[in-house]
Amino acid sequence: MKTIVLLCGADRSGKTSTLRRFFGFSGDLRSKQLLERTLDGKKVYAVHLGSPQELANDFCNLEKVKPRIEKRIQKCEEASKGQDYVLIIPFTLFVEEGKINERCILDPIESLKARGFKVAPIYLRKEKTVYLELKDSFMNRITKYVIRSNKEYDRQARELETIINLVDP
Repeated sequence: MKTIVLLCGADRSGKTSTLRRFFGFSGDLRSKQLLERTLDGKKVYAVHLGSPQELANDFCNLEKVKPRIEKRIQKCEEASKGQDYVLIIPFTLFVEEGKINERCILDPIESLKARGFKVAPIYLRKEKTVYLELKDSFMNRITKYVIRSNKEYDRQARELETIINLVDP
């Protein structure tokens, strides 16, 4: 099965640093560069470590977010030659005027599921962030997987690995 892991977190919650540690990557990443790792016999990929929501430069612009997700999937399809894989995509939680960018998280999840992907959101929970209660409430509705974010990127990467093995055994 093809699985999409959404590493969701607030701005500066450590999504990029956690993924760098997970993939053992320390250099500069080109915009469409594919990171690859084999984990217990399965291919795990990331394409670009920026969030599609951040790169869209808008609170929630699905017209920009969905094509960015699609480009990442296509890159993985080419690399895997159609075989099963896990793709990790960082997703940024934004709050504007007291509202979270729910639509920019939920719509892609539903769209990916409708296409036959298994989707596993993971909450990279930054404890010192504005609107923490709002973010916690939203993420508790869509996932049971939480990684405490406190700049311990090696630990966070290990926890990410453990969760990937749970959602894609």
